[in-house]
Amino acid sequence: MSQSGTELATIRNSIAELPGWGAGDVVIEPAIPILASPSWRGVDGFPWRATRKGRSESIFIKSMDRDAELYIDVACAFEAAQRASDLGIGPKVLMADPKAGLLVMEDLNMGWRVGTLERMLEPDIVDAVIAAMRLFQSGPPLPRRRSVFDEIEDFYAAAAAAKAQLPSDAEWLVKELLFAAEAFRTLDIKAVPIHGDGNVSNILISDAGEVRLIDWDRATTTDPLEDIGSFLVEACAQEPEARDIFTRSTGTFEEAAFNRARIYGVADDLRWGLIGALLAAKSARNTLEFYKFASWRFVRCRMAVREPRFGEMLRRIA
Repeated sequence: MSQSGTELATIRNSIAELPGWGAGDVVIEPAIPILASPSWRGVDGFPWRATRKGRSESIFIKSMDRDAELYIDVACAFEAAQRASDLGIGPKVLMADPKAGLLVMEDLNMGWRVGTLERMLEPDIVDAVIAAMRLFQSGPPLPRRRSVFDEIEDFYAAAAAAKAQLPSDAEWLVKELLFAAEAFRTLDIKAVPIHGDGNVSNILISDAGEVRLIDWDRATTTDPLEDIGSFLVEACAQEPEARDIFTRSTGTFEEAAFNRARIYGVADDLRWGLIGALLAAKSARNTLEFYKFASWRFVRCRMAVREPRFGEMLRRIA
């Protein structure tokens, strides 16, 4: 898959099967800028917008990049996006073709904005995000069952095999998080389907305050606290704010569960650092700042693991 004329022809032929898009002039153009850093946006699949000439109607197409095979289960991601569409917590899916790597959705463009850290200071927005996550978690399991700890092992091995540039303490960070994983395995955890990626750029917010979750590429079946953990590490710079959001999301404050969520957030940083390093080593898209993104996630993970409270959190997960 590439951004070539062949890809555009494939997209044009695919959307021609949609009601109302089979005739007339259709313009297909890039929808948003692709950024690996500071925010991972549009990286997993090239974002296109198709518009019919003379009409305001448009649709959004995500054409998965060939790099996706390195770190994404495309079929599971598309299934999750379809479920989110059916639940009304994600953009309406018009067509999902995992083999072609094409996901066609309603275009939430006018009247919608990408989430920012500033918007995460608004309790109503945060509560809507948490509610959407919880609604998705109430559904049947997804076929993919990989936890963040499983992925740390996977991506560390892949990065090492690719001779990716890694920080000097990468092995130590991996060992620390896998030590945490062993402690988690002693717990009685009910696995549920989750979104899996709390990056605030994966949240769309309407002018009326509605919320939609996008980019279901890390969707899996695992501990529901992984969802809130990956969100808290992105949305909350300080622990008091994280405690407040966690308490509102659960209706009470349970220290053991909060500690689990926080450790999941630390693990999420390491996972994304390894993904960024892997793509920096293997992707043909050498103009994207994969390693800059990876470096920030490694730094934040390192700060958390070196903090004495990390060990205290781990001792208090049950």
